Amino acid sequence: MILAVTIVAGVVLANEPVFRLKALVVTGFDRVSRAEIVARAAIDPRANVWLLNKRAIEARIESIPYVRTAELHRRPLADVAIAITERVPSGCVRDPVGRVVTIDDEDRVLQNACADESLVSYTVRAPIEARAGATLRDPQLMRLEADAQTLGQSDRHFRSYAYDRFGQLVAMLPGGVAVEFGDEDELARKERLIGPIYAQIGERAGQIKAVDLRAPATPVVEFKAPIHTIYTRKSTADHNI
Repeated sequence: MILAVTIVAGVVLANEPVFRLKALVVTGFDRVSRAEIVARAAIDPRANVWLLNKRAIEARIESIPYVRTAELHRRPLADVAIAITERVPSGCVRDPVGRVVTIDDEDRVLQNACADESLVSYTVRAPIEARAGATLRDPQLMRLEADAQTLGQSDRHFRSYAYDRFGQLVAMLPGGVAVEFGDEDELARKERLIGPIYAQIGERAGQIKAVDLRAPATPVVEFKAPIHTIYTRKSTADHNI
């Protein structure tokens, strides 16, 4: 009898209107709309907020591509607060069939198309199959990101990274100057050649089309028009390269 009364009392208490959702506060969103977060949370306004499946609601919200974490907090008597941490775009990935996606630092696909053309760009040779919200598992992308991290230690900001048809690294400087690094050995040492080369060229630096560092002892500079200049061991030695 006591058990039955307890069960009935529990059911009555669970359905008390006082514990139904009174206010829903959402914070931390910018790229994601509040409406999308509320829709993905799918909280039944008639439900007892203290009996909600907290983790299931958080997981549904975290399935939104731009959401890194979602935390649901309940407040007496029946208020709910959802705190969002968003993912930040770190780059754009392009494939040979023209698909472009935006990724974050964990290679999660945040959206189709590039969210911001100022982001670093990676070009891969395999078609991108991942949808928004999934994680890219492209070994070539991982290599390019590692190269970008190595080259990112300098003050020179490369706009894009790709491999040529021989599988060798080509990075693009602002202004459209292609730097051919060749293999990925000693990338930092090769990158340090660029500054002295620019200094030696002087006023004609704005006419550079490409810098070939595949043979670091004899870097080659290609101008937009009309000549090529080859730097010998002697010229690089003069600049303590």
